[in-house]
Amino acid sequence: MQIFDYLNLQSEKVYISQFGFLCMLKTISIAGIKEQELPFKKESITLDEAAQTVSIEGLDWIECVVDDIVSETPEILRKLGINMDPSLLLSGYLSAYEDAGDTLGIMLPFIVTGDSRTQTSPVLIFVKQDLIVTIHDDYGGKITKLYNYSNSLMRNLPRDPEQWADRQTNLLFRLMDEVSETNFSTLRTIVEQAEQLEIDLGGSRQVDRDLSTELSNMKRSLLSYLNAVWASHDTVRSLRYGDPDMITDDDDVLEKFEVILGRLDRQIQMAENVMEVISTGMTVIQTETSNKLTTLIVWLTVAATAGFVPNTIATVFGIPDLAISWTYVVPLLVGSTAFAAFITYRWTKRWRVLPFGAKRIKSLGSRLRKSQSK
Repeated sequence: MQIFDYLNLQSEKVYISQFGFLCMLKTISIAGIKEQELPFKKESITLDEAAQTVSIEGLDWIECVVDDIVSETPEILRKLGINMDPSLLLSGYLSAYEDAGDTLGIMLPFIVTGDSRTQTSPVLIFVKQDLIVTIHDDYGGKITKLYNYSNSLMRNLPRDPEQWADRQTNLLFRLMDEVSETNFSTLRTIVEQAEQLEIDLGGSRQVDRDLSTELSNMKRSLLSYLNAVWASHDTVRSLRYGDPDMITDDDDVLEKFEVILGRLDRQIQMAENVMEVISTGMTVIQTETSNKLTTLIVWLTVAATAGFVPNTIATVFGIPDLAISWTYVVPLLVGSTAFAAFITYRWTKRWRVLPFGAKRIKSLGSRLRKSQSK
């Protein structure tokens, strides 16, 4: 009885483990094209069904949406027959490139914006002969939207079996280009936030807000964006010039990756321009605060000096046995006060700096729009 109980317990464990894995996999879809056949796609299927659909007669693209990329990717690769350790990619900084001969692994970052910060989420792309697998979480929604147009994508790919490398290289280019375009929308969001800040500051209705914190959050978001774009640039460049076996050697097809590199270069240039504008805005805020403190110190100095001189005179006149008429004392005190205040004011004027106002910050908007139009 104990042996049977043990076997039943083990079978329950296996069932629970498989059930838990299936629950973590949100969506699996497959699209492809077979020789002399129309493109096809199957949505919301199981991983076993996807593995059975894969063949060597054409190109298959399996799209996987998961909850936890780290824990679920090894099982997906095992069932699809992909011999690559995903930790080799996930251990990279934001992006990674791994060429194992018959398998090519790529990790690119999806850049997403929150309330006050920017974060990245990885998308994994595995390429074998006539098979491309993409794995990502919910942040990779653009890839899922691209899957909706998979029939159009597959229809334009070559169907000759000897052109398998050209076929999957073209699809890989389209996937990586979609990631690049998705990340660019994050930069547009940051620019819109900067423009809205400029509009609020230049408007007639001023709202109390911590401008330094908002500008600091924008700067951190831009730094995260720049790091992710630079990492993507390095990976695309490695793919373009790394000569992997799973990518075509046709220069006309490989030139498409130069398009992605050019777009990434423009995104980096634009982000650096926006960074310069935001840095200038932070300098303006700091200068405004410093100038207000300087002005306050100047006026306190004037007030203290204006009170010190008549106080000293009044002390002298308060000495006993000095027969001095108030007719002379009052005008002297008033005159000395005015004279001391005037001299102090003139002497401290050289250190008084007019603070920056909303007009100076508003001028940053024109620079921001110029950098966006480049």
